[in-house]
Amino acid sequence: MLPAAVLYYWGANLNWLFYLQACVSGILAAFFAWLLTPDGNPWNLLENFQISLLANGIFTGLFIGFVSALPVLQNENRLVKAVGYWISATSVGLAINMLAAVIFTITGEVLVEHMLVSKSLLRFFWWVFLAVGMSLSFGILHHSFKIVCRSLMGLTPAFIFAGTLLDRFFIVEEQWFLSFLFVGLVCGSCFTIVWDLLKETWLDEDQSKLFVRRYYIDSPEFIFGGLNECDLSIDGLPENAFSIIEKEGIHYLEVLDDTQLIQINNSRFRYRTLIDGDIIKTGDRSFVYHSKLARTRDVLPEAVA
Repeated sequence: MLPAAVLYYWGANLNWLFYLQACVSGILAAFFAWLLTPDGNPWNLLENFQISLLANGIFTGLFIGFVSALPVLQNENRLVKAVGYWISATSVGLAINMLAAVIFTITGEVLVEHMLVSKSLLRFFWWVFLAVGMSLSFGILHHSFKIVCRSLMGLTPAFIFAGTLLDRFFIVEEQWFLSFLFVGLVCGSCFTIVWDLLKETWLDEDQSKLFVRRYYIDSPEFIFGGLNECDLSIDGLPENAFSIIEKEGIHYLEVLDDTQLIQINNSRFRYRTLIDGDIIKTGDRSFVYHSKLARTRDVLPEAVA
């Protein structure tokens, strides 16, 4: 009963909206990578260096870009902000992962030449290396080593699983488009599942709907306001309306503009400690604050039952 209860709780609370956004990101990245890659095996750096470098660089860069931009476009309805996120994230992803591919190729050729490792083992290390490069890209974008670790835990099994099936089926049949599509869907799925499972603090909006808008708070200060530079941009708010700040593991809400009415559980505060389940209201928008510790505490009795 315990595993079934845990799986039910996890499935009911998974951020399905972000899951779909990540899968769509994988599909879009796969399509454009396949479209822009010349004919040939795009998954073997040692034998097809130029083609593989281009293919892997485009795929990983676009995947990181779309994963960063699509939630902004759909949840905040800010086209300019989403385009800015896409450009910066894609640029970082391209730079980091293409550099990683070059380093891996040079190292791999030396190791194979001196028979230090077999090609099959080197193939395994390539998928891990690719996951590390993408995780570093996400960490750089979020300025957080914690994000690097969280991304790595999702992308490593994704690339190992997808890469194993690529070598056994898709590459043998030379199904290049399907191979891109498969890798994109697996990466999107694993990345989202682990990202959501390891979340620490977050806000949920529109809880009555099937697809809840979820905003992850992964920085020491999370700013709400009308500017595109804010972490969460809301139409009608002052440039910087209020923020959620973290001090020694505890989150506080601080109002930055007294002209804006901010309520917590229907009471107005300028500065207040946040507790799991607090409802933050501003205008016609409401957000429910959640923390990891409270969620862990609440699920245990339910799972045992």
